[in-house]
Amino acid sequence: MARLKTKKQAYVTYAPGSRVEIRDEEWIVRKCDWVSDECLAVHVTGVSELVRGKDAIYLSDLDKIVELRPEQTKLVHDPTPRYRRSRLYLEALLRKSPPTDNVIAVGHRAALDVTNYQMVPAHKALERPRARILMADGVGMGKTVEAGILLSELIRRGRGERILVVALKSILAQFQEELWARFTIPLVRLDSVGLQRIQRRIPASMNPFHHFNRCIISIDTLKKDTKYARYLEECRWDVVLVDECQNVAERGSSTSQRAKLAKLLANTADSLIFTSATPHDGKPESFASLMNLLDPTAIADPSDYGREDVRGLFVRRFKKDVAAEVGQAFRQRQIHGEKITAEPQEEVVLGRLEALDLRATSRGGTRSGSMLFTTTLKKAFLSSPRALHETIAERQKKLAKMADEAKDRPDVLAPIEHDMSELAALSAENDPLVKSGGAKLKKFTALLKAHEISNKRTSPRVVVFSERIATLASLADHLLGNCGFKPVQIATFNGSMDDRQQTEIIRDFGTEDSKVKVLLCSDAAAEGINLHFCCFRLFHYDIPWSLITLQQRNGRIDRYGQTEDPQIHYLLTIPETKSLQGDARILERLIEKEEYAQKNLGDVADLLQLHDASKEEETIAKGIEEKASPEDLIPDTPARDDSYDFLVELFANDDEESGISTSQEVPTKDPFHLIDDDLIFARGSLEEIGESSCIQGISDMQGFELIETPPDLTRRYAYLPVELDRKIEAARFTTDRDLVKEALAQSRKDANSWPKWQLFWELHPFSEWLTDRVLASFERHEAPLILVKNGLEPGEKVIVFQGQLANRRSRPVLVAWFGVSFLGASTEPHSIRDFENLARLSGLSDKKSLANPDKAIDGAPIEALLPQAVKRAKSHMSDLRTSRGQDILPWLKAEQRRRDRWKKKMFAIFANRESKVSNTTSTAAKKLAEDRRNFDREIDKHEDYLEQLRTADNPYLRVACVLYRGEDF
Repeated sequence: MARLKTKKQAYVTYAPGSRVEIRDEEWIVRKCDWVSDECLAVHVTGVSELVRGKDAIYLSDLDKIVELRPEQTKLVHDPTPRYRRSRLYLEALLRKSPPTDNVIAVGHRAALDVTNYQMVPAHKALERPRARILMADGVGMGKTVEAGILLSELIRRGRGERILVVALKSILAQFQEELWARFTIPLVRLDSVGLQRIQRRIPASMNPFHHFNRCIISIDTLKKDTKYARYLEECRWDVVLVDECQNVAERGSSTSQRAKLAKLLANTADSLIFTSATPHDGKPESFASLMNLLDPTAIADPSDYGREDVRGLFVRRFKKDVAAEVGQAFRQRQIHGEKITAEPQEEVVLGRLEALDLRATSRGGTRSGSMLFTTTLKKAFLSSPRALHETIAERQKKLAKMADEAKDRPDVLAPIEHDMSELAALSAENDPLVKSGGAKLKKFTALLKAHEISNKRTSPRVVVFSERIATLASLADHLLGNCGFKPVQIATFNGSMDDRQQTEIIRDFGTEDSKVKVLLCSDAAAEGINLHFCCFRLFHYDIPWSLITLQQRNGRIDRYGQTEDPQIHYLLTIPETKSLQGDARILERLIEKEEYAQKNLGDVADLLQLHDASKEEETIAKGIEEKASPEDLIPDTPARDDSYDFLVELFANDDEESGISTSQEVPTKDPFHLIDDDLIFARGSLEEIGESSCIQGISDMQGFELIETPPDLTRRYAYLPVELDRKIEAARFTTDRDLVKEALAQSRKDANSWPKWQLFWELHPFSEWLTDRVLASFERHEAPLILVKNGLEPGEKVIVFQGQLANRRSRPVLVAWFGVSFLGASTEPHSIRDFENLARLSGLSDKKSLANPDKAIDGAPIEALLPQAVKRAKSHMSDLRTSRGQDILPWLKAEQRRRDRWKKKMFAIFANRESKVSNTTSTAAKKLAEDRRNFDREIDKHEDYLEQLRTADNPYLRVACVLYRGEDF
């Protein structure tokens, strides 16, 4: 606690956690520092509307700093019927009171059919002082919903004012819409169009991340444009969420630009949320890099760590783990293996591919790139004849250039000319198939017809995957030229498109009234994108040589929220010649084992244990080249080696130790309200603040419509996403979750609209504005004096306090509502009364039993009791602080043990490295010195972090109201 004495002031103290008024705004004190003998720097965080969440430093010799002391509260009379103004004011205070435990308070009340397993990550994250967690559930399990639940909890706790979401460019729009529709969390989308729009709105020198508090942006945008990385360095965030975080993990010895960005974000965020269905590449080091972003003191040796080092930092489950809980939430897959007999001409091409002798490309038989070129050709043909044609053509161009360069070197030219002859013959054999498409195209056409997928308006939809762009082009041409489809009925998605094009295609396909019936996708669409809203049929036109890619593709329609059984078709051409069937058997094996792993293992990557799609493709390619048996190449069960045992141990679902089993019921609790119904609160609040004319059509069954926007609300809405239709006639609010979900479904009929009904609850921007306006109905440092006839003894006076204990980071760690009771004429406090019980007994929570006699009461005698009441309230808060200290002591001791274990490992690592350094000026010595400095900085940061978690001993007390029962009342 700092002291100050100037020529004009007596000693003044500003304890951490106390409230002060500076420049007519309310602030909470974080700390005080002397800058001279007569000047104090007061570090504060804004509390009142205009400065909420903003950090500032004020100097006592320049600004008037007034501490808001509860003893100076003025009690005022409320003349409104049934104390409407007072009840609304108290309800607004309750809505601003942050929960401080890990019980789910709001997330379960969002516009969704929430399941227990989806609340587990939020519950686990809230157990820690800083919410930092990796949500690593399997493909299609609803990680966006899990993230939304945690974000809503952090916002409700006052820990989510500034939010940054980083995601793939293809899913920015769907992520933004999902968080708004279900949780009313508004994220300004900074895609290519959004950035251009913002650059027109703000000065060129302004940091857009300072202008908007809640944003969503692509990791590639941040990576490509260095100015945005610079902007990020200047920002602090309450929460950073990185979707598909495997893309920012460190791989190998070098650190990618994405990994550097992730480290920057981790250092500028209080809470950090990662999501990924594939959180590691099979190596401990890459997973360790993610864990150390969440907690830099988690893992000392990235190659050697265990569950005790990362406990509480991640949650990982699969569909099989939650099947008993969710019932029909995950639909049963229907697998259709479409084996197609190869046509004679296809047998010819396959035979030529099998016997192909390419001398210039094979470089003496050594591997070129990830696979031999002959294998590349075979893989292209298994996709489509056109894919083979384009692959041959590209190679022929390169060979022609090589031949021109080697025209004076016969020894080099000979193998080139040999390959050109071989490829020309192969191309000639393939050309008839390029025109006809082969047996697979005929089968595909027949399947479309069998499932009534056509150019008719009522036709169902289908997603078709192929890894080759040429194959997708061939399919599009065939559908347009031979099947009667129109250009507007076919869409093609690939990775070369910009974010705007990708967003438009995905949104259009997910819209009920869209004309698109067939979506042709490269594997750029296999990650993260929702394709299940209006579609449950998926065709693998070619089979990727990767279990991971197979699972990712299937997860586009086989995911949480799918209402039909997913119909998955695998198209596989089978040669009649037995000597040519080996490759097909391997692809059949891939299909079988993906389904087996989905049902029994959860993580398909466990089978090959490569945990990387490209590495799986290389392994399959090598197996095909070496004529490996399908059973040897793709085992029935995972081989148990050191890496597998490590992962099994790390990700084991242990109830007792990790507490992440879905069998554990996540506690939920709706915060106490005087007015439970949000619509009643809205109607009463608007009447009280004189804005009742701005809405119409309030209905207990539905909601209301905003027909006029007050100026201060308009200013707030200027910072919301432009995708929100802010036209007056479009703003409709409801508390009916089913109606919101129905509106979300209806919005998918129009690609250009968001849900017409918005969830009206305490997190909605309109509700937040309304709450702030109601709080302003009483002047600062005023409290209502309420006469009651129930729940109190005659002559009893109860001074109701809202008490908060904050840590040294100004985060509330304990919030309590209670009353200090005085009996009769006594000036000594009699007892502490529980506010919830008092509210029910007195009628505060039931306006029908609360009458206002409109009898003016002299508040001065009760105001005289405030010093004694405050003294007793502080004593009560001190008791609560002691109790809380006992509650968190086990966590602090565990944290101390974990930190000491980490430090011991780090010292051993440094000692080992030091013993190998002989020259103090060597690169190794310099690197060791730098790592030691980083280690010391992390120790200091962690010590400072733990110190800031300490609860300030001076509570903030606010007199919320006074309940009084007169002798004659």
